[in-house]
Amino acid sequence: MSDYHNKIAEMLAIASEADKVELAHFLAINLDQGSHAQDSAFVRQIVAAFDRFAAPKGKERF
Repeated sequence: MSDYHNKIAEMLAIASEADKVELAHFLAINLDQGSHAQDSAFVRQIVAAFDRFAAPKGKERF
């Protein structure tokens, strides 16, 4: 994995839930101007994706 991938994963791993939700809202609004942008289930899916992305792979440690 690239160094940027590791840095992003590391930052998401230590980010608070509030920070991840705020980033998810930002992405939802800027990526989808339709009904998904205001849908809390869609935002929760984005936060869950952050958590999966941030999960250590194999023997990685942050």
